[in-house]
Amino acid sequence: MRVVCCSISWSFGSAVTAALPSFPSPRFPLSLPSSNSPATVLRRSTPPPRRVTRMALKNAKDEQDPRLERISSAIRVIPDFPKPGILFQDITTLLLDPKAFKDTIDLFVERYRDQNINVVAGVEARGFIFGPPIALAIGAKFVPMRKPNKLPGEVISEEYSLEYGKDKIEMHVGAVLPGERALVIDDLIATGGTLDAAIKLLERVGVDVVECACLIELPELKGRDRLGNKPLFVLVKVTA
Repeated sequence: MRVVCCSISWSFGSAVTAALPSFPSPRFPLSLPSSNSPATVLRRSTPPPRRVTRMALKNAKDEQDPRLERISSAIRVIPDFPKPGILFQDITTLLLDPKAFKDTIDLFVERYRDQNINVVAGVEARGFIFGPPIALAIGAKFVPMRKPNKLPGEVISEEYSLEYGKDKIEMHVGAVLPGERALVIDDLIATGGTLDAAIKLLERVGVDVVECACLIELPELKGRDRLGNKPLFVLVKVTA
């Protein structure tokens, strides 16, 4: 597994690579060999080293930002969850680490506080964890974007396709206004369907979606492509 920690910017960035102990690959979804053995033995006979590449904002001394390594290290991988063959990127361990959690929020806030954003739209459910503190710090309102039948008032919805079937994302009518500038945030982008639906929903009512932001990206699932020309900012890229 290779974990790429990155605060993406076209104007700066560097990379350092270090070998760490191997873990099962965190790609999602991924077919694993069937086994009745404990998860700790679900690994290749000759596993490749786990590589952590850190690409971050440089500080005044032109050094690598250490916060990204701390963030990446705080995320654990759970095999066969929520079903066999899936390697789940578990952010609850990051939330248990106050420094890593604060680092995560700080990196997003540093990027967005001077971009005149007045809406932070959080995608259910883990977008609700990162969105509110970012919104408070940059002086924006937080708008929850929820699954069907979760909001009590009048809603507007956008349908999107899943691998097997369809789903919807909803927000309250009147939660946003035409001309407002929005950031859409979630914890992870895989195939990009939910983020794409969130963008379309906001743009339907005249909101300018400035960017999407996620803690984790799984690039092999090409979710970024589904967003078209809409910018995507991530802190950690997980690749094979």
